[in-house]
Amino acid sequence: MSKSKHAQDVTALLNGAAACYAQGRLSEAADLYRQAAAADPKDLRPIYSLALIDIRRGRLEDARQQLRVVTAQDPSLYPAQQNLGAVCQNLNLWEEAADAYARALRLNPAVETHFSLARALAVLGRVAEASACYRALAANPSVRIRALTRLALLDPAAIDEQDLTALQRTADDPATVSATRIEAYFALGFGLEQRRAYKSAFAAFQAGNRLKHGALMASADSAARPDAAERAHDQTARFVIDRFDEAFLQRRPQRGSTSEAPIFVIGMPRCGSSLIEQILSSHRDVQSTGENAALSVVVDQGFTELQREANWADMAEAYLGAMRQRGWKGADRFVDKTLENHLRVGMIHLMFPKSVILDSTRDPVDTCLSCYRQLFTEGNETLYDLGQIGRAYVRYRRVMEHWDRVLPGRVIRVEHEKLVADPERQVRWLVSEACALDWDPACLRFYEAEGAVRTASAAQVRRPLFLTSIGRWTRFASELEPLLQALGPYASQQNIR
Repeated sequence: MSKSKHAQDVTALLNGAAACYAQGRLSEAADLYRQAAAADPKDLRPIYSLALIDIRRGRLEDARQQLRVVTAQDPSLYPAQQNLGAVCQNLNLWEEAADAYARALRLNPAVETHFSLARALAVLGRVAEASACYRALAANPSVRIRALTRLALLDPAAIDEQDLTALQRTADDPATVSATRIEAYFALGFGLEQRRAYKSAFAAFQAGNRLKHGALMASADSAARPDAAERAHDQTARFVIDRFDEAFLQRRPQRGSTSEAPIFVIGMPRCGSSLIEQILSSHRDVQSTGENAALSVVVDQGFTELQREANWADMAEAYLGAMRQRGWKGADRFVDKTLENHLRVGMIHLMFPKSVILDSTRDPVDTCLSCYRQLFTEGNETLYDLGQIGRAYVRYRRVMEHWDRVLPGRVIRVEHEKLVADPERQVRWLVSEACALDWDPACLRFYEAEGAVRTASAAQVRRPLFLTSIGRWTRFASELEPLLQALGPYASQQNIR
């Protein structure tokens, strides 16, 4: 066959594949791209296109392998580098994501690539580099406020007076879109709190929360409305307490997995759980898997179908398989820090009778105030009103008290204040006694550990333990009456246990 005829055939395959792709006929498109790749192995276009199909299908590891081939053979392809970064980010391969974003940025100084690189660096604990990215982005008038809001969350001390003025102007401008005003108010709060202007800081947090709560209440998605979400959470908590009673658990002997791999960390948002995760994942035999939906995907159907007898061992194996797909490999143990799994303690116990379940606890008022100071990336619809936050905390505590009654001693409490006050003793207890791990001195130097921390605590857990967040609520005590009333007896520190 002549070269020209061969080229025409490859072009025809690529054109046909592109037409199928545009029409959503992904299987046909993939078949044609594979034929094109076989016909001309040096042509990177079909390999790249196959990666895009894998991304659309959710086959991210396959897409990663395809993109690595493309970027290795032609490092100058910006879209391939950018997509490789995004795929690695979604696979929690943050080091590889940061490297890919950095290469993409050198090829094309695109704003979104710069933001993506900054986020990856922040997750990896490379705070100075991430701050430099945000500061560079803040020089661009079109994204200045967006960059400053990210910088304020990462490093409030990096916000200067000029930045504060810009944030205040944006936050107070009713002509600015609501989402931007909300971000600006929260960033302003962090900047003012850094300057110990506590009344002004609380006013900024309060304004941001009111705007966010209002936006959620106006949502077209009824499930996203805070009032509807609160009713759903109440119903779920009641269902769990009613269904997973002592009789139900006793009728089901421990037939689950014998695996000791999972270490579940549960609790309220902003309760100190990221610190526990960072300490444990510093251990040579433990891997962090962050927050994920693996357990809920496997077991939530069982929450409504418990009339039939579940196969707890099969569910456990399905969960372990899902964790492997999410990157668990090579470590004997892993940490699943999905806080809402406090609702699933009963199922965890039946699936993994040898697993460790750690309840991260912190002063109730400090916990709730920290929620109020946090603009969450998604979900947590009930955490933008002081009364609702207090009720959410009470609901969580009632669920945990239920587990203490029906599964006494099964859940291990890790108190944030004790951990901070006496780190050497408490870290040793956490590692060696609570989790039954061989002692690893690296756990005391958790702030030096490499790895990803995707929560708002990413910067904090990269530093040695500090006491400044203990009793933070007292700075704002005069403003917290709705929270204290909602917490009721839990408002007292004496009730943390």
